[in-house]
This record gives sequence, C-alpha cells and structure tokens, in this order.
Amino acid sequence: MKKILAFLLPFILLSAGAWFGYNYYFGGKDYYTRITTTGKVNTGNFSNGEKYTEYDYKQTAYDKKGEKTVQEMREIRDKPLRINAYLKLKVNARKGVLSWEEVSEKDVPKKALEKLED
Repeated sequence: MKKILAFLLPFILLSAGAWFGYNYYFGGKDYYTRITTTGKVNTGNFSNGEKYTEYDYKQTAYDKKGEKTVQEMREIRDKPLRINAYLKLKVNARKGVLSWEEVSEKDVPKKALEKLED
C-alpha cells in the first residue's frame, strides 16, 4: 500500500500542477460578440518583403451571464471579418483574446444574445 501511495501521490500532484499551469497560460473564459465594423485597417511588409493587411477590432463582448467586457483583436487576413457574424472568443485574463470561432446565432447564450442585439 505504501508503494502505491508513494507512486500515486506525486503523480496526482504533478498532474494537478500541469493542469493549473496549462489553464493559467492557455485557458480562458468564453465571450460572445457580433462584428459590426470592418475594423481599423493597417498594411505593412513582413521581413521577407511580403505584404500583409492587418485588421484591428475593438469589440464589446458578453459572457453567458450577460456581463460586458471590451476586447481587442488583431487579425492578419486577406479580407475583414464578415459583418454581423457572431464570434465566440476565448479570452485569457493575462493574454487577451487567444482564439475565436464563428458560431451561429442559435449557439450564442440567450443573455449574451439579448445584449448583442440592443
């Protein structure tokens, strides 16, 4: 029994530490927003001379409880995000918007949708 505990306890502690570390750096809270503008457009060149277009968005977003936040997103894309598209943002408190995905209107929580349509 002592040998099993000697193996199991460090394994549990290391697993819990890894989970908390991952969540701290790569985890986040889900927010929902609707794209209403094309964003601020910037152009430039990469170090290899290739041109790029960058779109900066400052969006009001809501969580599933309807609590408001303002998030900034910077996207290097060929064209701006689609107007009136609903996005689900994964937001880390330390890093800001980590990722986003377009979702349908029915996938947006009711309280967030009510706020977005105001």
